[in-house]
Amino acid sequence: MRTIRFFWAVVFILTAEFAASAQRITGDWQGTIGEGRKFRVILKVEASNNGGFRADLYSIDQSSTAIPVRSLNVNGSDVTFEAPIIRGAFKGMLSADGNSLTGAWTQPNGGFVLNFVRATKETAWALDQSPHKVSFVQVDSEIKLEVLDWGGSGRPLVLLAGLGNDAHVFDVFAPKLKTNYHVYGITRRGFGASATPAPTETNYSANRLGDDIVAVLDALKLAHPVLVGHSIAGEELSSIGTRHPQRVAGLVYLDAGYHYAAYDKTPQDIGIGFGAADGKLTRPAGLRHRPFDFTATGRADFIGRC
Repeated sequence: MRTIRFFWAVVFILTAEFAASAQRITGDWQGTIGEGRKFRVILKVEASNNGGFRADLYSIDQSSTAIPVRSLNVNGSDVTFEAPIIRGAFKGMLSADGNSLTGAWTQPNGGFVLNFVRATKETAWALDQSPHKVSFVQVDSEIKLEVLDWGGSGRPLVLLAGLGNDAHVFDVFAPKLKTNYHVYGITRRGFGASATPAPTETNYSANRLGDDIVAVLDALKLAHPVLVGHSIAGEELSSIGTRHPQRVAGLVYLDAGYHYAAYDKTPQDIGIGFGAADGKLTRPAGLRHRPFDFTATGRADFIGRC
């Protein structure tokens, strides 16, 4: 009987300790990170059904898409968690009053001070403050892509993000273009809120991704838009420009180094692998470079690199 009573006493103590920890750590937290330019970060923590915690991280100045948190542990006042999809980890200390969390954030590129304060209804930052409309366009069987529409007047301009980002990465930049263009953004398959088919070369080839963009243009009836692609989006620009030059008025390559740029005339693999995490791809699979050639069927109004 003593053994049984001792067992239940331990269970009660552990349950009480978890309940106390959960009450102190659950909720919304916010802080800033970075040197020079500061990025606002939100941490949302909930108690899970399995006796642990469920949490998401948001870098709201870069994207409103959740970054899944794993291994969130509370040991007394010590708090740790990891975000494997961005190879980040946090280690900090919860204050005695449970209203602040002081610590450090580390990633392969270095470490930064990251201090959180508990958000209230009055002080909470909005996850997505950009003035856009969000819709989803079907581009393939059971595949829908997230499309952002910031409005504006003039020729359609479509923004395509670089590797690892979704269209929300342009939330601050896009409204600055509204004076001269009607601005859109497309989140490619495998990222953000867009659908994630199986990570095969067929599903993520440059031409498949390019066809997705054309399908969105057709669905929205966007005639001769300017496509602006950052980094690896240059593959999509080159694919569309080579195969569907009549569909675009111009292509703008932002930071298009390596084999993503139109000026590289040597067809070859770019050697990008893929992996899955939380149902979302960390990077697309098997993208291949294709020489850029308008001469066969037409020519766009302009091609630019920035």
